[in-house]
Amino acid sequence: MEYLEELQKYGLSEKEAKVYLALLKKGPSTVNDIAEKADLVRTTTYDVLKKLKEEGIVGSMNYNKILYFEPATPEKLIQILDERKKHITSILKELKQLRKDIPEIPRSEIYEGKHGVKTVFQIILESKKPLYGYANYKAMIDFVKSYGPNFINTRAKRKIPIKIITESSKESSRDLKTKDKQQLRETRTIPELCNVNLNQYMNDEFVAILSSNIENPIGIIIYHKDFAKEQKIIFEKLWEIAKK
Repeated sequence: MEYLEELQKYGLSEKEAKVYLALLKKGPSTVNDIAEKADLVRTTTYDVLKKLKEEGIVGSMNYNKILYFEPATPEKLIQILDERKKHITSILKELKQLRKDIPEIPRSEIYEGKHGVKTVFQIILESKKPLYGYANYKAMIDFVKSYGPNFINTRAKRKIPIKIITESSKESSRDLKTKDKQQLRETRTIPELCNVNLNQYMNDEFVAILSSNIENPIGIIIYHKDFAKEQKIIFEKLWEIAKK
């Protein structure tokens, strides 16, 4: 159904979006007509209409002893959904406190394929914390093409500093070392990294591992503060022996 996905992204459930769109297209309608247009069973449609009516997204009227429903204008819908978000925002601090009271449980997330690797890069950027890592820069750039420079530029724009150990190559020298200062980066090199297809980034909350192997690209994020802390200790030892 047209616009269904957009309405879901804005805050309606799938069934709510289907019912609202059906009403917009048909105008004042009975439950049966709406159910048929929205491709839902009658009882489900009635329950959804009841909820939407309580929120002011749908109204009702009796005509010749028959109950008809009609939709709020799209402008009114947006206003109501915005108010939903404002309400959640007003209790955000309390919700975060509830989360803090739960002991941290280590967890991992796996993302497959080239798009999965890009997703992990995006998660790294969203953390907004100083980064440490080692990478085969040339292999990763060959693998993700323009997204690699985009990651670097976005990280610098968001003022996320990084210490990176990479392979010795003309690409890493040209794209990294010569631009370290302007891109909030310190770069050192270890020649052997040219034989490695795994890149690793870490901060004080997680460790992200990315494979640039074309046959099996994968991204893994491990959320475990103790593990991240230990990986950073290993990184610092490698940093000491890496070439400036």
